[in-house]
Amino acid sequence: MAAMKPLNFRQIELFTTLMEQKTVSAAAVELNISQPAASKLLRHLEIDTGLELFERAKGRLWPTVEARTLYEEVSCLYHSLNKIEDVVHAIRRRKNRELVIGVLPALSTGFISRAAALYLEKNENVFLNIVSLPSIDILRGLTSKTIDVGVIGSQQLTDGITCVSLMERPMVCIMPRGHPLVTQTIITPHHLTNVPFISFSVESLTARLVRDIFQQENATLYIAHIVNTAPLLLSLVSAGLGVSIVHPFYIPSDDTNIIVREFSPAVKFKFRVCYPVEKKSDSLTRRFSDIVRRLD
Repeated sequence: MAAMKPLNFRQIELFTTLMEQKTVSAAAVELNISQPAASKLLRHLEIDTGLELFERAKGRLWPTVEARTLYEEVSCLYHSLNKIEDVVHAIRRRKNRELVIGVLPALSTGFISRAAALYLEKNENVFLNIVSLPSIDILRGLTSKTIDVGVIGSQQLTDGITCVSLMERPMVCIMPRGHPLVTQTIITPHHLTNVPFISFSVESLTARLVRDIFQQENATLYIAHIVNTAPLLLSLVSAGLGVSIVHPFYIPSDDTNIIVREFSPAVKFKFRVCYPVEKKSDSLTRRFSDIVRRLD
C-alpha cells in the first residue's frame, strides 16, 4: 500500500467546512474560494487519503462512514488551530480601538447595519469587526475574549457572561405567496398538520419551542426540511418549499414572496445582548449594548 501523503491545512479546512456546510458551493463561499477550486481540493484530499469521503448522487455529496469518522477527529484539531488564530488576533487588536461584534446570521443584514450606523455616529474612530455566527460560537468567543459583545438567540447561561434580554416578540407563521393557508388570518398548529414545515436544526431554541407547542396542542408537525440559518430557511420558504414559524425580526422587508400570519397560541422568542462581565465598564462595549437596546 502506498504511503499516504501528509494533509495540509487547506485540505483540512475544506473538509471540515464541507461537512458543516453540506455542499461544495456553500463551503466555497465560506472559504472565499471558487467552487472549482473547492472541488479540486476535495479531489486531491480523497486521492491523498486513499478514502472515498463522499458519495455523489443527484448532484449532491453525501458523507460516507469514513468521512464521518475522520470528521470526529479532524474537527477538534481544526477548531483548535482556529482558536490559536483568534488568540493572536485578540492580542494584536488590544493596540487599536476595535470592537468585535458577534451577531446571528438572521440579524446580520438590516438589524446590525442599523445598529452599526447609529454607533458610528458618535464613535467614528472605532473600527468595527462584525462576525456572523451561531449563538454557541458567539458565546465561545465571548468566553475566550475574542468577541467583545454579541447578539444571540440562545438562552443558555454562561459563567462570566452578562446578558440582557431584548426584542421579545411572539413568533409568526411565514409561508410562500399563493399557499392555501394565506386565506387564514391566524394560523394554529392544527392548520399546519401534514403541511411541509421548514425547521431549524433540532438543537436550536426555536425548534424546541415549536416542537413543544405542537405537542401541547396534540398536533402533528411534518418536518420536510431542516436548516441551520435563518437566511437559508427564508430562502426555502420564499421558493415555495414549505412554511415555518420564526421571530418577526428574521423576515426581510423586501421579499414579497413571503407572507406573514399571526400564530396562535402565542410563542414568544427573545434575543440577548451579551458581553464578558469585565467589559461592563468598557465604554466601547457599553455604548454598543445601549444602542442595541434602543432598537428594541
